[in-house]
Amino acid sequence: MLKENKNKEVKEKRKNLRAHLRLSIQYEKMLPGGAFDIPIAVPVRDISQDGLSFYSQEKIDINSNLRIKMFISSEEYVVFMGKVVRITLSEEEKMNYLIGVKIKDINEEDAKKIHSFLERIDINKVLETINITENVMDIHFIVDYPPVVKKVGKLVVEKGVPFDEYTLKCLLLSILDEDRYKKFITTKEINFIFTSHKGIRFRVNLHVQKGKIEGVFRIIPANIRSPLQLGLPNAAESLLDNDKGLILISGRTGSGKTTTLAAMVEYINNKRDAIIVCVEDPIEYIHVNNKAFIKQREIGRDTLSFYNAAKNALRQNPDVLVIGEILDMETMETAITAAETGALVLTSIHAGNVSQALDRVTSFFPADMQSHILKRLSLILKGVIAQDLLPRIDSKGLVLASEILIVTPAVRRIVREGDWKQIPSMIQMGKGVGMQSMQESLEKLYRNRLIDEGYLKGEGL
Repeated sequence: MLKENKNKEVKEKRKNLRAHLRLSIQYEKMLPGGAFDIPIAVPVRDISQDGLSFYSQEKIDINSNLRIKMFISSEEYVVFMGKVVRITLSEEEKMNYLIGVKIKDINEEDAKKIHSFLERIDINKVLETINITENVMDIHFIVDYPPVVKKVGKLVVEKGVPFDEYTLKCLLLSILDEDRYKKFITTKEINFIFTSHKGIRFRVNLHVQKGKIEGVFRIIPANIRSPLQLGLPNAAESLLDNDKGLILISGRTGSGKTTTLAAMVEYINNKRDAIIVCVEDPIEYIHVNNKAFIKQREIGRDTLSFYNAAKNALRQNPDVLVIGEILDMETMETAITAAETGALVLTSIHAGNVSQALDRVTSFFPADMQSHILKRLSLILKGVIAQDLLPRIDSKGLVLASEILIVTPAVRRIVREGDWKQIPSMIQMGKGVGMQSMQESLEKLYRNRLIDEGYLKGEGL
């Protein structure tokens, strides 16, 4: 029994490690007399130097000789002979059989071409060729170019052979499992987390551009830093000492909102006993339970939507509810309700500053509901952090600039009335309780010689 379980574990591990090859071959069965039948296109499962396996609707006899045509680029293909050595029932939905073929006749040059092609569509081998340093933000995979590395303030085109459309398609689709593959084919874009064999995590975006599949890999730092280590002021951590209420993190795309939320979760995890439910799309940072028990739910994998997960989280009685992003009225309503019922709710919203973030909250609701929403919001809102990431003047990465609103009795009145034009002056008067304007944050960064003077004048923001 132990041996059977061990074999099962090994098979499962191999299955998980195996790339999901998304390419086809054509095979022709050799007929009596040496002629060949009509070619049939089929999807490949595995390829090695010695053989391959493919899915087929028809059962092919053992020892049948096949002539196989395999594309190794948009315009080039190789042809070789193979013999059927294995037939098993297929786990593929629309295919009846999995056919194993041993390569028996291929010239040396074509064998080298296949080997080179397999190296080109192995994402782990490709990533190993790229010099990933702390200054790397993204790796772009673009048709007709080698990998393009985006660093702070510049783009670096890696050395090597450019990816043609076919090769890049095979490379990128190979990292999708069945569920993600079906979603991508339907929606033409997908976001997910990929972990390389070296343990480096990437947030991946695949998309279609002019009919061609391309991708962007963003490196996720291995360690979760504290809010202070990220560059947020002390008031950000003080907000997390609240047992209940709502804290909003706002910023544009790429401003580090997800990283800030992860830092806040880790702060609570290290400080107090709590049940924390995180709803994320996708799960970027992996938390390890310390004082808290953390449940991380991924959209599309563990739940259907932010709204569904947030609504059902109320029945899980969390002490802290983290909603990766507010996208609609229903999710915003649920976040407010969760805060009203005694949870500390952390969430992000797409807005450039504190005033815009608060205005965005009310804009989710129709006009006849906004007055009621503002009253509820005024009672549970604890603070708003608006942030942005700016290039360091020394080109050694990015630095965080932030604006912070702490909800005092005076701020609560402004929120209840929805008078957002008073927010900037309220932040100026609230320095004593930890409030900070974006301009003050920029001035501090400039005094510390971290950013260029142009940002003080609004250039680049």
